[in-house]
Amino acid sequence: MWTEIAIASASVIAVTSYKYLPLVYFVRFYAIPIKYLRFRKSPKNLKKFSDTVANSSMSLFGPVTRHTYCAPLECDFFGFHKNNATYQTELDLNRTEVLLAKLYPFFLRFHEKTGRYPYVPLATIGIYFLKEISPFQSYSIENRILGWDEKWIFVLSKFLVGERVVCLSVGKLVFKDGRKTIKPADVIEDCGYDREKIEKVRAQNLQYVKSFVDPQDFLDLTFSG
Repeated sequence: MWTEIAIASASVIAVTSYKYLPLVYFVRFYAIPIKYLRFRKSPKNLKKFSDTVANSSMSLFGPVTRHTYCAPLECDFFGFHKNNATYQTELDLNRTEVLLAKLYPFFLRFHEKTGRYPYVPLATIGIYFLKEISPFQSYSIENRILGWDEKWIFVLSKFLVGERVVCLSVGKLVFKDGRKTIKPADVIEDCGYDREKIEKVRAQNLQYVKSFVDPQDFLDLTFSG
C-alpha cells in the first residue's frame, strides 16, 4: 500500500514539475534556437521578418511573451512560493527567445558566412521581486529589448500574474564570436532596422541602465574611514 502511495505521489510530482526533471531544461532551452535557426530560415519566413521590420523599425522594441506556471519543485518549503533562484532559469529561456525573435536573421547570415553561430553570454543581471508567485499559479514573462551601447545589449523582462507585475529583471548581454565582441548596433542594422528611427528610444532607455554598464565603480568602492 505504502509503495503504491509513494509511486503515485512521485508520479504526480514528476508530471506537475516536469520543467525540473533531469535534462528538461536543456530541451526547453535548445528548442528556442532550433525554432528560429532551423524552422524559420526559409525564404518565406525571412521575407515575413523583413516586411515587419520595413513596416516599422520600432518592432524591435515590441514584446515577446512566454507563458508557464509555478511547479511544486520550484517552490520554497518555507513560504511555499516560487523560489527566487528559479526565476533565473526562466529568464535564461526568455532572454534567448526575445533576442532570437528580433535578431535571428543575423545569426543565420553569420553562420552562412563563417560556418558558426555567435553566442550571447549574460554579463550582469538585476532582479526585483515585487510579489510572490504561488504553487500552480500561471504567469507570463514579457520581454523587450531595452537598449544597447557600444558593447552591451539590455533586455527587460516582466513576470506577470494576470496584468500585475510581480517581478522585474534587466539583463546585460554581449554578442561574441569567440573572443571577439560584435557591436549590438551592427547586429541590429544587419537585420534591417533603421538606426535613425530607433535611436531616440535606445538613448532614452539607456539612461535607466547606466549603473549596469561598468562594474568598476563597485570594484573601486572603499570601506575604510
